[in-house]
Amino acid sequence: MTIRVGFENLPMPLVRHLQDSITTWPVQPHFYHVTEIIYCLRRAWYKRTHPERVELSVRSLWNIYRGNTFDRKWTSLFPVHQKNYKVKRDGITITGTCDFVYDDGDGDIIYDLKMPSSTFFKKRGGAGQGYRRQVQTYLSLAHANGELLDVHRARVLMVAEDVVVEEVEEWPGMLDSWVWPRALALDAALRVGSPVGLPTAEEGWECGVDPEGAPYCPVDPYFRKTCEMAKRQRKLEVPLKEPLEEEPVPRGNVNEL
Repeated sequence: MTIRVGFENLPMPLVRHLQDSITTWPVQPHFYHVTEIIYCLRRAWYKRTHPERVELSVRSLWNIYRGNTFDRKWTSLFPVHQKNYKVKRDGITITGTCDFVYDDGDGDIIYDLKMPSSTFFKKRGGAGQGYRRQVQTYLSLAHANGELLDVHRARVLMVAEDVVVEEVEEWPGMLDSWVWPRALALDAALRVGSPVGLPTAEEGWECGVDPEGAPYCPVDPYFRKTCEMAKRQRKLEVPLKEPLEEEPVPRGNVNEL
């Protein structure tokens, strides 16, 4: 009996279907989506400046496909769904789309639907900071547009091998105190063509090491290595040219790294 496991075993016609099914939004200067702002800003910068280096694995294609499919099929079951909001300030536009609004008998609640590969850790630790901030930002954008003014509750609905729902508190003043400063920082970095000053990711799944111990980035391992070496060597910037080689450590300076 021969058993093979892994997404590399998916027949090529199915892989091509996944590739053809993925649609991306057009990149516009000074026009940012919520997901660019709330997650790793360096990753957002890199995806905009080096799109040719961003390659999605078959697993990533499947994850996106699964999420998009359920977004279309499930959210359309609610009267208010896939509502897009835009806010413009200082020449910068931020846009986001909430999945749906639902009243379960205790008032309207804004929902963000997530289809993670597993809910095992979600059962213990909840949605995670990124998911929480995403739905909080959607609610903030709605209020800034003068909509859903009676809605002050949010939920992250996660469905995989089980269903996990987390109640998320409203963040009053979120746009001014957190969203806009990050958008301005990203916009400035794109204007000058350098990620200097942009913070690194705050969650391990965005920025860490793979099972073999190598620097990991869901966008591009090369860019993750660039970030890692910049931090280790205390440089403001490592130019994005060819993949970097490890530089020898000067004697006597080992403890300073």
